[in-house]
Amino acid sequence: MRADHPIDRLVATVQGTPPDSLRALATQLPGRRRWILGPPELVGGTSFVLSIHTARPPWDEALDPATDRAHLDEVKDLLGELCRISAEHGTEFAVDFAGEMIGTIEDGQMDTSLEVGLLAEWQRVLDHRRVV
Repeated sequence: MRADHPIDRLVATVQGTPPDSLRALATQLPGRRRWILGPPELVGGTSFVLSIHTARPPWDEALDPATDRAHLDEVKDLLGELCRISAEHGTEFAVDFAGEMIGTIEDGQMDTSLEVGLLAEWQRVLDHRRVV
């Protein structure tokens, strides 16, 4: 992978008053795993920002599948924790990727856009790359 490979950002922003557990999560996340481009950052006390290497064309062919899979695992980890916080505190999150709104987390659940459109499709593409 080239050093100048573009970076996209996944941004999950709390809608309404952020619970204190967001700050706690921000301190826990760095030690949970090895993050490819660093752990998600809590920005302004309301948004988690996770940087990942872009998989959008034409850069998708240059992205190492192991790195892409690790990024998927990072996104799953972050969104899973936000689902937990959402369920515990009745908090809603809006999720943007590469500057576009892609879905929400509400009542502890990802909407179809996140669960199917982002995560399941990303997994399908990775599985297809492995087979071909």
